[in-house]
Amino acid sequence: MSRLSTLLFLVATACGGPSKQPPLAPLPADKPAEPATPPPAAKPAEPAPPPQAAAPAEVTVPAVANTVKLVNPGKGKRAPLRYTNKAGDKQQVEVAMDFAAKEIHTGKSPADQIVPTIVLVGEAEIKTVDKDGNAAYVLTVNSTDARANESKIPVDQFKLVLGSLAGLTISSTLNPTGTAGDVSMKIDKPSDMTAGALELVKMTLPGFPVLPAEPVGVGAKWQATAKLKLADKLDITQVTDYELVAHKGTTWTIKGTTKVSGTDQDVGEGAKITAIKGTGTSETTIADGTLYPTTKSSLETQFTANDPKEGAVQFALKVGGAVTPKK
Repeated sequence: MSRLSTLLFLVATACGGPSKQPPLAPLPADKPAEPATPPPAAKPAEPAPPPQAAAPAEVTVPAVANTVKLVNPGKGKRAPLRYTNKAGDKQQVEVAMDFAAKEIHTGKSPADQIVPTIVLVGEAEIKTVDKDGNAAYVLTVNSTDARANESKIPVDQFKLVLGSLAGLTISSTLNPTGTAGDVSMKIDKPSDMTAGALELVKMTLPGFPVLPAEPVGVGAKWQATAKLKLADKLDITQVTDYELVAHKGTTWTIKGTTKVSGTDQDVGEGAKITAIKGTGTSETTIADGTLYPTTKSSLETQFTANDPKEGAVQFALKVGGAVTPKK
């Protein structure tokens, strides 16, 4: 639980606003006494050493292994459902992300931590595509923003935090059925707020829906099972049931429902995580020849932390994402 607590602390302190101005220096006396002897000549100041450039900030989101099973191939004419890309293709895209956490201690009122909506706007470029259709891409963020929601954090102050993501690049690979490689997020010139902002993006960045290998028609259903770590700490399983609800021309619309589960886990010092569960929904429209589909998703994961000192604490983490290609 330390990673989550650290993340929330970073958000709260980073959004606390600019520090207060230092107090004014005391005023000199009305009639300062004259020195009996002239002061010694001041020595020339030593030149200040040049400032050291901060090392680039980089985090990696490990690839998630998915097992995909076609449940129903659908009706009518069937066709392969694929992500199709060409080297050199570019796409303007906006990614909006939400993060909220609720913490309930026995006998106390719930404590909420909600951040304003994170907005990243940039250009995605397909760098290479191999013979099997695996595309290497980079999303270069050229602007950031924050939008008001239920968060109590002032939006203007949170924009300062997101400003630390200037120059962010997000790179990975994607194969035609949606299996993605490791996601690398890098900032060449970070600030002291970059680490906390990157952690938020890492936890909320939407992924690509995985697709069946077989040709499908409208009404097709498939199930994807993924095993991953929540906040780099908890082993969880996500099972998503997808359905192809529409296919018109070059666009495919998919809806998904997700269930989260996990076994009880020891997290050290006698603490244990139990009752891991969660649900989520998504809707995605894939357009042939484009990297990022139009996506809207939401997922809430709940669990109980049992600590020998603090007792049982219930947590609920909710993340939401919306990806909107721009023309």
